Amino acid sequence: MRGSIDLVERRADGVLRVTDHKTGKARAAAGVVIGGGQVLQPLLYALVAEELLHAPVESGRLYYCTADGGYQERIVPLDDEAQYNVATVAEVIGGALKEGFLPAAPVKDACRWCDYRPVCGPYEEERVLRKPAHRLVDLKTLRELP
Repeated sequence: MRGSIDLVERRADGVLRVTDHKTGKARAAAGVVIGGGQVLQPLLYALVAEELLHAPVESGRLYYCTADGGYQERIVPLDDEAQYNVATVAEVIGGALKEGFLPAAPVKDACRWCDYRPVCGPYEEERVLRKPAHRLVDLKTLRELP
């Protein structure tokens, strides 16, 4: 994993909150946990901070720190639901790596914002319809998580 935690706050009781600052529009929905696998930073950063800093973490947070993002925040508690969802992400990705099947299978309109569009081209959303549906079941399950 690679990334940069922008802010770690420590309460008087030693419990941490981990924040990733965002400068664009607030695309993560309110109440997000992993957003179908598209919003992983709050939980992954929280888990990494807990491991590296040897302290309990109450939550990960996205903070949209500009007018574009409306100065909104998305707080993801590091609770049992979050732990289950992040374990599901790891299981699905691990299975895909084991099988050697990592399909480009974007959700509707995802290509509009993707940095890799010059590599894939503008038709990946159409190409995914020709892929074997049974091979995409785990990915579909992942995308249904909150």
